[in-house]
Amino acid sequence: MHDRARSSQRGVVFFTVLIALVILSLSAVALVRSVDTGTQIAGNLSFRQTTTQAGDSGTEAGVAWMNTQLDANPTSLYKSDETKGYYATSRVGCDVSGSRTPNDKTDDVNWDGSNAANANCQMKAVAVDAGRLPAGYSAAYVINRLCNAEGNPKDVQCENYSRMSAAADEGRSMSGGGYFGKKSASSEYFYRVTTRVVGPKNTVSYVQTVLLN
Repeated sequence: MHDRARSSQRGVVFFTVLIALVILSLSAVALVRSVDTGTQIAGNLSFRQTTTQAGDSGTEAGVAWMNTQLDANPTSLYKSDETKGYYATSRVGCDVSGSRTPNDKTDDVNWDGSNAANANCQMKAVAVDAGRLPAGYSAAYVINRLCNAEGNPKDVQCENYSRMSAAADEGRSMSGGGYFGKKSASSEYFYRVTTRVVGPKNTVSYVQTVLLN
């Protein structure tokens, strides 16, 4: 009887140990998955921060060029300068991110900048100096003055702060194509800097900033 009782107890203990081992194994797997997920989240956040930094470098390069023009000759911004990636019109026909018409490359910006502009966009980007960028990243940008034509903003229709403020005060919508109007005495104009960032493994991101001047 005693031998049978001991054998039964050993069987129960062995079974209990197996259950404990299974529980510990499941806990270890859950811990590994938790650590792996945490690492992925940290990696994604780091990638986003680096991409944003690279995008900001494009914006800063565009702003620096514009400030130089404003100091030297403000009227130079009345006309497009393809060699600098500057366009005095909004170019609404261009698909700057390539997502609006993904199957039509003819309306994309030429982000490489080394070849002729695409047929239905006619915008070529300018590369950001590698010294401004994180290692492993490249970037290029284009600048658009948000006007419907080149020339003196007083003589063409441009998106400007005073007109947009008036529209907002009157409760009118400014969504979609924006709100354009002739310049008033207190108006300021909008410029848009679009930067395309290429990161590790050819990941592509776009950063767009609207400036008021």
